[in-house]
Amino acid sequence: MANTPSHLATALADRYRLERELGQGGMATVYLAHDLKHDRKVAIKVLRPELAAVIGAERFLREIKTIATLQHPHILGLIDSGEVNGTAYYVMPFVEGESLRDRLTREKQLPIADAVRLATEVAAALDYAHRHGVIHRDIKPENVLLHDGSALVADFGIALAVSTAGGGSRMTETGMSLGTPHYMSPEQAMGEREITARSDVYALGAITYEMLIGEPPFSGPTAQAIVAKVLTEEPSRLVFRRRSIPPEVEETVLTALEKLPADRFGSAQEFAAGLSGARTALRTGARGRPAAPPPLSWRRWLPLASGAVVLAVAAYLLGARRSRPAGVPLTFGQAIKVTWDPGLEVLPAISPDGKTVAYASGSPVRVRVFIRPVAGGRGIALTDDTTQVQSHPRWSPDGSRVLFLERGGVVSVPASGGVEKPEVPPGPSGPVISAAWSPDGTSIAYVVGDSLFLRDARNESRAIARVVETNGCGWSPDGRYLACSSGNAISMTIGVLFGNVSPSRIVSVRVGDGRIVPLTDGASLNQSPVWSPDGRRVYYVSNRYGPRDVFAQELAGGVPRGPAVRLTTGLNAHTISLSADGRRLAYAAMDIESNAWTLPLPAHPPGSVAAATQVTHGSQFVEAVQFSRDGRWLYYDSDLSGNMDLYRMALPGGAPQRLTTDSSDDFFPDDAPDEREVAFHSWRGGSRDIWVMPLDGGPVQRVTSSPAQEAMPQWSPDGTRLVYCIFTEPGGIWTVRRVRGVWQAPVERLGLGFFPHWSPDGRALSFNHGVAEGSLWVMPADSGAPRLIADTTGPHALRGDVGWWTADGHAIITRSHDATGNTTFWSVPLAGGSPQLLFTFEAGGPAPSRGGWGLSGNRLVYAAAEQRSDIWVMEVGTP
Repeated sequence: MANTPSHLATALADRYRLERELGQGGMATVYLAHDLKHDRKVAIKVLRPELAAVIGAERFLREIKTIATLQHPHILGLIDSGEVNGTAYYVMPFVEGESLRDRLTREKQLPIADAVRLATEVAAALDYAHRHGVIHRDIKPENVLLHDGSALVADFGIALAVSTAGGGSRMTETGMSLGTPHYMSPEQAMGEREITARSDVYALGAITYEMLIGEPPFSGPTAQAIVAKVLTEEPSRLVFRRRSIPPEVEETVLTALEKLPADRFGSAQEFAAGLSGARTALRTGARGRPAAPPPLSWRRWLPLASGAVVLAVAAYLLGARRSRPAGVPLTFGQAIKVTWDPGLEVLPAISPDGKTVAYASGSPVRVRVFIRPVAGGRGIALTDDTTQVQSHPRWSPDGSRVLFLERGGVVSVPASGGVEKPEVPPGPSGPVISAAWSPDGTSIAYVVGDSLFLRDARNESRAIARVVETNGCGWSPDGRYLACSSGNAISMTIGVLFGNVSPSRIVSVRVGDGRIVPLTDGASLNQSPVWSPDGRRVYYVSNRYGPRDVFAQELAGGVPRGPAVRLTTGLNAHTISLSADGRRLAYAAMDIESNAWTLPLPAHPPGSVAAATQVTHGSQFVEAVQFSRDGRWLYYDSDLSGNMDLYRMALPGGAPQRLTTDSSDDFFPDDAPDEREVAFHSWRGGSRDIWVMPLDGGPVQRVTSSPAQEAMPQWSPDGTRLVYCIFTEPGGIWTVRRVRGVWQAPVERLGLGFFPHWSPDGRALSFNHGVAEGSLWVMPADSGAPRLIADTTGPHALRGDVGWWTADGHAIITRSHDATGNTTFWSVPLAGGSPQLLFTFEAGGPAPSRGGWGLSGNRLVYAAAEQRSDIWVMEVGTP
C-alpha cells in the first residue's frame, strides 16, 4: 500500500484493498485497488481535499449519482461512490491498457484510420450521454482510455457534478478550473454558465486534431495564452501539416472547431457522420481527394542555394476547396499545370492576352527567363546567356517584349527572343529588385533598396516614395497608382527569386505625389499585388490563415473600402499574375520541407556526403541550425507547430524541446557560452529585432527596437556582446554590449557585410561581403581594417556566404557554389595558402540551405531542403 493514504485504506478496508497510487489529475488522485467482494481490480478516484472542502463532499456525491445510470460500450461506468472524513471518492472499473494521452506521448501522431475510429467511438459515447442530459465538459486525451484498442471515455459528468454542486463558481479558491485550455471551447473559456453538447463536440474536434497532427489546435506557454488563441485565432489547416489526411476528415474537424457554437455540428452524432465517408474510404483504400502540400510557414529565409527539383502537387490544387464570398465578382475554374520541368519554375507573368506565361527557372547559379504557351509546348529561353541570374519577368502592355532583372539592372527582350535592350542600369546604391512597365508602356517603375523610382520616356528617373523593401509593385489600369508589397527584404543574386518571406503589407502609392496608403496590416505575409482590370480592387497573396491564398481588397481612390476578402482556400500560391482582361490567373505553387543533418568533417578531403545522418524528422521546415558551444545540443528553428519557433535537441537523437510559443515567428537561435540563454531574432515586437531568452523560464529581453531589421545574432565567446546584421538601411554588421545585465545603447556599427561569426578567442569576426554570395573577409572585433580571405575571382575563387571558424582558429569553413550548380564546402586557411575542398553536394539533390548550417569541432550540421514548384494557370470569371 505504498503511496496510499492510511486513513483512506483503513476506511475502505472492508470493501477495497488499496494497492498503489496510479496518478494525479486536476480534480482527483487515482489509486489502484482490489474489489474484495467481486475479486477484481478497480480504480478509486479521491476528490482533492481542497476541492471537497469548497463544494462539500455530500453535495458532490448527490450530484454524481446522476451519471451512475450511463451504460454504453464506450463509457467507463461508475461502480461506487462515498465519503471518508469529508473527502469524496468514486470507483470505476480498472482498465488494463493506457490512455489516449499515453499513446500520443509515445507515437505523437496516430495512423489516420485509428484516429478516425477512436474519434467515432468517443462521439458515440458523447452522443449517448448528451441524449441522457449529461455534458462531459472535460473531454481530453487523459480521459479517453484504450482497452483492447477501443476507446472508453472516463469521468463522465465529473465536471458537471463539480459545477452543479457549487464548485463551478468557486474553483478559483482551489487554484483549479473546469475544463482543460487546449480542448476548451470558446464559450467555456469565456465562463459561460450554460454549456451545451456543442462544447463537447469542440473538445472532440480538438482531440481528433491532435491525434492527426501531433499537437492540439492551439498551444502556448500559459493557460491564459492558450485561451487567448482559442478565442481569437483560427486553427491551421490539417492537410498542410499532413498531406495524407482525407478532405472529409479535415472538413469535419475544422467544423467542430468553429468559434460559434451554432457553426459547429449540433450533435456528436453529426460529427461522427462527417467522418463516416472517410472511414469507408480508409477501409477500401479509396481517396476522396489527392493529397495537399505540407505546411508552409513562409515567414523565414528560403534555402536559396538549394538545387532541389521543384514539383507542384497538382492533384490537390485541381481539387482544392475554393470559396467565393458575396460581393466579390471573381470565380475560379479548373487549374491547368503549365510547367513540368525539373528545377525551380517560379515568378510567373502571364501575357496580356492570357496565352503565354513568362517565368524564371533553373539552378541557383543559372536562373533564366523562359516563356511557354498556356495551351502546351516546351519552355523557350528568352536569351542565350547562361551565366547570369535572370528573374522577375514582366510583359510590356502590348505583349511584344518581356522585362526582367539581370546584372543588378533591368533589361528587356522581344517576346520571341533576341537581343537584350538595357532599360534601367544598376545604381550606386544597389541592384534593382523589382520593375514593371506602366500601362501605356512609356515608363518603368522600379525599386532600389527601400525607394521606388519612375523612369520616364526620356530615360530620366525620379524617386516617388520610400516603400521599405518591396518585392514587387503593380500598376493600376489608369496609371495613377502602384500597389506594392512593403516590408519584405530581398536577397540580391538568387535571392531575388524568392525574397525574405517575413511579415509584410500591401500599400498603394499615388504616382503623382508619392502618397502611401496601407491596404493591409503587416501581421502576416502579404505580397504579389495585381489590379483588377477595372481598377476597383487589388488581388494579392497572403498567409493570414496559414497557406498562401488569394485575397481581394476593394479600393476607392487608392484607399481601402471595407475588409479584405479571402478568395481561395488551400491554393498555396507564391506569386500571382493576371491577364489584361482578368480572365486568367497564373501562379507558382511551391512546396518545401527541410530537416537537419550532421556530417563529420573529412580528415582527407574531399569527403562523401553519404556519411550524413538525419537528426530531425517530420513534415516541417527547419531553417537555422547550430550546435551548442559544447556540442551536446542542437538548436534550430522549425514550423513543426505551425509557427516558426525555437527548438533544441540533445545529441545524438534526443526528443525535440520547444523553447518558444509566441504567436510571432522566431528565428536563428544562438545559445550563450554559459548555456543559460538563447539569442534570436523575432517579429514579436512589430519589427525584426534581437531578443534574448533565459532557458530557466525567465522573462524574455528585447535587445534592439529600431525601425531597421536586425537579424542573426551571435554571442561573443565571453558572453558580453552580441553581433548581428541589418539587411535594411543603414545595413551592415552591428554589435551591442551588456553591462551588469543591461543591454547598452547606442549599438555600434562595425562595418559593411553580412553573416558575422566570432573567432574562438573573440578578437576577430569573419563576414561575407554579399547578402547571398560574395568574398569572405576577417576584421578585428573592435577596430582595424578588414582583410580579404577568399575572393570571388582568381585561381581559388569562392562564392561564399557564412564563414565558421575552426576550433583552433587557424581556418574558416565556408560554403560556395561551382559553375555547375553544385554546393561545395571549403576550408580556407587564415595564414594563406589554397582553400581545401571538403564536400560537394551535387546539384539537384538536397543541399544545405543558405545560412542553415553550423560547425562544432569536427562535425558539420546543416538544414537540407527539398523544394517543388511549378506554374499553373487558372480560369477566372464573374458570376
